[in-house]
Amino acid sequence: MMQSELRGVALSGTFGHVPNLPFMDTTTAMQKVGKNCGNLVFQYAAAKLIGEPIHLVGTDIPWAPEKIKDSSRVLVIPSANFLREGFDFSGYVDFLERTDLPLVFLGLGAQADDFEKKSFDFHPSILRLLDLIRERSPMVSIRGEFTARVLDSFGIDRFAVTGCPSNFINQAPNFPEMIATKLAQPMRSFITHADEPWPKKTVKKEVEKRLLSWTNMGRSIMVQQSVPSMIEYLRQNNPFSTEEIAETFENSLHKTLMPDSDIEEFRDFISVKMRTYYAVDQWLEDSSHFDFSIGLRLHGNMAAWQSGTPALWITHDSRTEELVDTMALPSIGIHDFLENCDTVEDARARLEFDPEAYQERRTHLRGLVNDVLDTANIKAAC
Repeated sequence: MMQSELRGVALSGTFGHVPNLPFMDTTTAMQKVGKNCGNLVFQYAAAKLIGEPIHLVGTDIPWAPEKIKDSSRVLVIPSANFLREGFDFSGYVDFLERTDLPLVFLGLGAQADDFEKKSFDFHPSILRLLDLIRERSPMVSIRGEFTARVLDSFGIDRFAVTGCPSNFINQAPNFPEMIATKLAQPMRSFITHADEPWPKKTVKKEVEKRLLSWTNMGRSIMVQQSVPSMIEYLRQNNPFSTEEIAETFENSLHKTLMPDSDIEEFRDFISVKMRTYYAVDQWLEDSSHFDFSIGLRLHGNMAAWQSGTPALWITHDSRTEELVDTMALPSIGIHDFLENCDTVEDARARLEFDPEAYQERRTHLRGLVNDVLDTANIKAAC
């Protein structure tokens, strides 16, 4: 047997949780998840696609290119929205260059506000990343048609449109029927997913306020996954979370999200209704308790969906549009949502789901993921 066949598969990321989180400051915790806990869902799923021993970079082996080459024959990279403007990826791209290994990108995505955007002003580090894809990636798993157009424009054609790896977490044979069964039952509870308190687009701010109002009045919780300052605020009573929370921050948050409430009602909402997760298994378990999930966040909704809870994705940019289109997930455009969903019951009534069509699409996409892994001589999980 050749030496290269004895070496394993290196994975950049996590196995879906942050060890020792309760004893960690929030700045460190957010660094470990790339400032977005949704990355944990993506990485958890990617690890489960691989059917052979995995060396987790940063845990099993250090972030040292020579050590990685000694133990591994290929590096797998859960990629999310790597291709976006205004993003300096120099440090990570330097690391990838120095590993000198074949690179397998899973779920690579481009991001823009406009699905029809055709011209991009990428940072030089992203252009170097595209060069690495040409040189070292036998086949790339990408999110959808928007990303395909971006790669085509840069002369890259070795890719398969597979959606997000998180679509394959639940491996129960009757998974689609689980969702259909719960959808046919009365809605007694629901889960919402926060985006950002101070978005650049007014339309997103209005969605956030509506979801928060529904959560406050209903049998519901709201999950926050990606705004470091917000998560610092949520964790402020943990003795290990040492970041200072300015009084002006709380006042601004209160006035933005719940302007018609007093400060104590707002604090009650935060302490009782708001959640954040650093462990995917717990995220899935908690999400499974609800009857419906809705929000702007892809992975928050996906955690619910993969736990068997019907979900409705509110699409608002190229990333969410291409993902729901690729994976045949129930969705509603952001303007349609604001115009026609005054209540959570209105939103749930808009959820249309064909379990057979979804299963057919999901099986096809999983086959394409397996082809990407096979092209890199990686054994796929059953």
